[in-house]
Amino acid sequence: MLEVVTVVVLVIACFITATISGILGMAGGVTLLGVMTALLPAPVVVPLHGVVQLASNWTRTWAFRRHVHWPIFFAFMLPAVLGVAVAANIWADLTLTWFRAWIGGFILLFLLWRRYKPKLRNPPVWSYGFLGLAAGLLAIFVGATGPFLAPFFLRDDFDNEQVIATKAVCQTWLHLLKIPAFLALSFDYIPYAPLLAGLAVSVIGGTYFGKHLLSRISKERFVFWFQLVLAVLAVYLIVSSVY
Repeated sequence: MLEVVTVVVLVIACFITATISGILGMAGGVTLLGVMTALLPAPVVVPLHGVVQLASNWTRTWAFRRHVHWPIFFAFMLPAVLGVAVAANIWADLTLTWFRAWIGGFILLFLLWRRYKPKLRNPPVWSYGFLGLAAGLLAIFVGATGPFLAPFFLRDDFDNEQVIATKAVCQTWLHLLKIPAFLALSFDYIPYAPLLAGLAVSVIGGTYFGKHLLSRISKERFVFWFQLVLAVLAVYLIVSSVY
């Protein structure tokens, strides 16, 4: 079982990273992934992170359910199942020796993606099938798919609510799929059930707190410090996996 200090840090981290998502509209999931990778054994990070992010994205989906663009979700849904299934089969043969460095590299790539991300306008609905396949593959290996998905949902014909709602329902589906995938890989969620319940409550509270802070904080300064801390965390994960 985990030490009390580790549990407390994880609960606080969930609240803070959900607050980040509430302020920035994204990035909380990848930040939490970095923290969990620093604190937990590699084999448990993605399975536990997925359950926490399921709670976070389901909260947003429910809050904005009237704004979901369902044709995009239906195009995304089945290919995502295939992507998760293929990735789970590959995951079963991995030793995860380099998992910390892998996640550190992913976070640095995320920071570059955030700065130079492509700007897509109106991808056709059928293209979200290919997106679902790619996202399903990515979901098993790194867990945090939000940064990868974001450009595809910032459509010219979507208002803010449709962007949030449609992206959230697709991410909810991905995180939901990961649970049976990891169960099939013999991951036992039961010992972590009390921890996951606490983390889920924390992330839901942080989401609403972030929305409350949104109009009260300098977003530019917040983004600067957020990116600096995240970069330091990524470098730590890479260096600590080598030494």
